[in-house]
Amino acid sequence: MTELTTPDRSDRMGLYLTVGAAAFGIVVAIAATVSRLIEVAPGHDIPVLVALDAEQTTLPLGPDGAAVHATLDSATVIVADPAAATLFALWAQPIAVGLTWIGLLIVAALFCLRVARAQIFTRSTSRLLYIGASILIAGWFLGSLFTNMTSNGALSAVSNYTYDSVTFAVSLAPAIAVLALAAVGVAIQLGERLQRETEGLV
Repeated sequence: MTELTTPDRSDRMGLYLTVGAAAFGIVVAIAATVSRLIEVAPGHDIPVLVALDAEQTTLPLGPDGAAVHATLDSATVIVADPAAATLFALWAQPIAVGLTWIGLLIVAALFCLRVARAQIFTRSTSRLLYIGASILIAGWFLGSLFTNMTSNGALSAVSNYTYDSVTFAVSLAPAIAVLALAAVGVAIQLGERLQRETEGLV
């Protein structure tokens, strides 16, 4: 059974290159997190991406800068003096997102290494996928929470609480990824059980 699951040389090379790409992604995630924290560090005049409710405006996008009608769902505003809760979220959001990406990339790299070494149908591999799903769930929840806190807090600050901000927006895409990871984890568990039963018959 091990021979059937052993990748050939070209597949192993591709898997090792993927591990290298994951390592590079970790560096990028760290750099992006640090860069955002440097923006937040002064505690004032912080650029914040906010969610808008289909605001109608004009932008100089036409010929020779002519105004063009546009609908904005998001914009970056400068928050001069954020409230304490907003400032906390501004610090927490990049940390939560950065740690999520780093954790997921580490899981991806370890998974590729296990596949390259023909260690697919093992308990450790299935647990690795469940860990990845758990990281994604936690990062999804915390990232969404802090992102909405920063957006709503920033809109409240710049409008003096007169703009009806979006209360809570969340993407469902990570839920699909969690289900996919869990499904692969179950499949690996079944494969590991089948492998043990097959080896027991030999």
